[in-house]
Amino acid sequence: MIGKVDDAFFRQAILPHTGAGDPEVVVGPRMGVDAAVLKIGEEYLAVAEDPIFPGPTTSPDDFGWITVHIGASDVAVMGIKPRFMTYSLLLPPETPEDYIAGLVRSISTYARELGITIVGGHTGFYGAVTIPTIGGITVWGRGREVVTPAGAQVGDAVIITKGAAIEAAALVACELGEKLLAAGISPDLVARAKKRLREMSVVAEAGIAVEVGGVHAMHDATEGGLERGLWEVAEASGVGLRIERARVPVPADIRAVCDYIGLNPYEVISEGTLVLTCAPEKADAMLASFKEAGIEAAVIGRVVPAGAGRAWLEDDGREEQLLPPAVDRFWEVFFNALALKNDTRTPAEVALCRELGQAVRELEEANVAALIPEIGANLAYCLLEAKELRDIAAIPGRLLRFKGRVATLGEPEMGCSHHMGGTILVVREFFPQARCVINLRNKPRVRQACADLGYKVVSMPVPPDYRQTDDDFYTDLRRTMAACRELPDVIEIPDRINLERLILVLGRNPGEIVSKVTSLAARVAELG
Repeated sequence: MIGKVDDAFFRQAILPHTGAGDPEVVVGPRMGVDAAVLKIGEEYLAVAEDPIFPGPTTSPDDFGWITVHIGASDVAVMGIKPRFMTYSLLLPPETPEDYIAGLVRSISTYARELGITIVGGHTGFYGAVTIPTIGGITVWGRGREVVTPAGAQVGDAVIITKGAAIEAAALVACELGEKLLAAGISPDLVARAKKRLREMSVVAEAGIAVEVGGVHAMHDATEGGLERGLWEVAEASGVGLRIERARVPVPADIRAVCDYIGLNPYEVISEGTLVLTCAPEKADAMLASFKEAGIEAAVIGRVVPAGAGRAWLEDDGREEQLLPPAVDRFWEVFFNALALKNDTRTPAEVALCRELGQAVRELEEANVAALIPEIGANLAYCLLEAKELRDIAAIPGRLLRFKGRVATLGEPEMGCSHHMGGTILVVREFFPQARCVINLRNKPRVRQACADLGYKVVSMPVPPDYRQTDDDFYTDLRRTMAACRELPDVIEIPDRINLERLILVLGRNPGEIVSKVTSLAARVAELG
């Protein structure tokens, strides 16, 4: 898992362990709350902490800006002006001094712009650190009033700023700009997405909201994106939501980036998107003040009683339950940015490998080890218009049985499986809808399970003297396919000298293969 720990682990393993209690704590640790709040005399003290790390190509100046604004945003959404900060800068041993000096200078510059005083911290070199990292930035401020994500009231208008997926689009565009351009996305859209790096802050709009007044709850849509941010406000406040999806701004540059990389813009990290609820009579003034400051904003829904539930309202009148995404998939993309940057695959090939990789993980989790042959299994998946082996993705090191579990060697690659690739190409000569194949063990219980599940099974002929070259195999496979009136589920491979008996399971996509194989494994287990 990459990113924040999940809710269940947080509640079970972290939340119960917060040291001594203190009556000055007004807002303590909670999932999705941006900062802690203490009551000190007549004032509230808001304090927040975050780790910050750069992208592979993030400049020291951008890194400094992000560090200050992400830290300051967590205090600003509590309705309190950020005033002080400390930070811990952890560095690889060989980090150049000019890089360090530039980063420190930038942090100071952007802190000064926000009126924040740096009062301490730590800087050091460590062998365990592989990239310059802000191990923690702590920002705090104090004020007479406080706003929390738990203050939403029934009847409130729900407003967001800028749109969905601000951070995700910015970081992907900065790291993979050339890939986006090569995929046909216009230079203007790529440039606009890159500029959103400096929109990853809600300090300005949070301050405006407090000035306008009537704001009851504020939250920065970080990990899990807009969908999780909305859910967290509703969960903390004990209210329901009605959110009109068509009203949620998803600018063209963000849409293009998310479509290219296969991300849902509503469910990925969106630092820079302020989620707020306010008294409905203040909504117009709030939007006008944001517009005057050059900040895009929109009313996207309303707060309703908890019993009414939390839902997306679709254009066609349907309601879809609003739930926090189980995982923010952005991190998977972000931490593979360097590999993707030098990747010569087309977007279609990247998507093909990603889908195949997900299927492999599902087979590992289902533990279909009983079906994995001694020689290992391979799962191949081809492009819609596949004509040759390079159009087919597979696992270079196969799926293997290891200590009663399924183990995988390598991530999906294009053109790396001669046998499974050649097999699916032959099958497609007769059934072009077939795009996926896996080889599995052929044992009596496996054959019985296929019959019990009603799978369509065809058998290839036994070759003379149980000997067969690759060319002879493909010739016999063509004859077998030519005799089929519909795509079979399973092909029995003939018995051959010194070769393990196998079956091939065919499907239209990896999901269909996973369904067939997991059902087969379950039935084999039942048969004992």
